[in-house]
Amino acid sequence: MSTARPHTYSSLESHGAPEKSSVTEIALDDLENSVTRTAASYWRMLGGDRALPARSRLSPRDLQAILGNVVLLRVIDGGADYEYRIVGELFSWAYGVDFQGMQLTQIEQANSEHGARMRRMYERTRLAAAPRAIQGWVGKDNTTAKFVYYETVLLPFGEDGRTVDHILVVSFHVPRAPD
Repeated sequence: MSTARPHTYSSLESHGAPEKSSVTEIALDDLENSVTRTAASYWRMLGGDRALPARSRLSPRDLQAILGNVVLLRVIDGGADYEYRIVGELFSWAYGVDFQGMQLTQIEQANSEHGARMRRMYERTRLAAAPRAIQGWVGKDNTTAKFVYYETVLLPFGEDGRTVDHILVVSFHVPRAPD
């Protein structure tokens, strides 16, 4: 993962795609979009003095304003699989499929490259038991994406405060400009 930040959401001048896709991990405090910042603040509030907030404290009603940007994953068998429990309509739009109720292994079978990318992202979050934030450009090398830029925050939850049993994924997508 690159650490340089040559392009950011705030410097976005057009919705045209760069030649190559890129992704950058950032600190939670460097999130630029109000959707992802709202999610990170909510996660911190739920956690209080715990390392991980309990999933039982998470309420979709509390996220109503950003629910379209949300995916809630349930960790199955210590990361052997992930179940898509809640999938907001903007995620369905971004990836061209409604994967609510599906498991990651099904996505890996249908699209191995995308599934592997998602598994790496989820596993890094689960193993670290810590939140992650990323920003990325979707280049012309990805001809199927409906978006050109995204900012995503991955927020782990654990009933015992230590072991990740759910991950809340919240993203903001900038649509690709029409050709």
